[in-house]
Amino acid sequence: MAVTSMSQSSIANYGKRNTFNQPIIVLGANEEALVGGYQYYLFTESSALTIVQGNITAEILCVGAGGSGGSGNSGVGAGGGAGAIEGAGPGYYASQNLAAGSYGIAVGASAGRATSTSGSNGGDTVFTGTSTITALGGGGGSLSNSLGLDGGSGGGGASVNSSSIAGGAASGNNTFAGGTATGQTGNWYVGAGGGGATAVGASATANTPGAGGEGLALTTIDANLTSGNFTAFTGMTVISSGGGGANVRQDTGTMSFGADGGTGAGRGASSGASYTSGYQEATDPTSFGSGGGGGASHGSADFKDGRAGYSGLVIVRYAV
Repeated sequence: MAVTSMSQSSIANYGKRNTFNQPIIVLGANEEALVGGYQYYLFTESSALTIVQGNITAEILCVGAGGSGGSGNSGVGAGGGAGAIEGAGPGYYASQNLAAGSYGIAVGASAGRATSTSGSNGGDTVFTGTSTITALGGGGGSLSNSLGLDGGSGGGGASVNSSSIAGGAASGNNTFAGGTATGQTGNWYVGAGGGGATAVGASATANTPGAGGEGLALTTIDANLTSGNFTAFTGMTVISSGGGGANVRQDTGTMSFGADGGTGAGRGASSGASYTSGYQEATDPTSFGSGGGGGASHGSADFKDGRAGYSGLVIVRYAV
């Protein structure tokens, strides 16, 4: 039978009965992937999450940048603290319902090397959605008898005499304080470790610099966060670890190396009047939110400078 009226046609009611979902279109990420039932968007630089079409129940995680280690210029530097990892429980992600529109993302940047001062704090990472999520950057490590800086996780303290120099305090989720350093007058200068996401920075005493606090394993946060799924995580298994403190000996003899950072963080330098053993450069961190190693007295910048912390990160995912 011919259709004589559109009011009787199924075509007229197609839009009312159409059950096809419009595709969700999201722009702005540095890397994206569909893994394990979730669509992921990774932001390693400041940008914006732009939802062109559709709306999502987003789960969001922010990581602040790591603090730089303290300079060893004419003294000794401590390890930088780790950036905070901010989400919500249960789990590490915060949930927000995001409609079509643009949402600001500021990824915390490294503060760079410390050449003659205490280290600087890493930049804060901020997601501006239906509410604001802020992950504080890690505290800078101390230079020679100044306190470690407060931050996400605190930077370590550094001592050039028998004084006890405290590390910085922690603030936010998945953060710990920096370690305390106690040197030895005339002989040993030591730096303590920066705090990490799961542990305080280790304290330091003569010839025993403090190790950085351990960070949080990516797969503990989310089993899908592996280098096999995301190139951004190449070479990483742990994020937000604290940097290691440096070791300096002012008289002759052997000495211990600078302390290791937590996994993915920088190692502290070591130098002194006698280089029979224990002579090494500081190192840079290699994972998001991790702190730099402290510097030690020496003419080379790779020994003297406190190493820069690693930048922050934002992850947005939604179930598909």
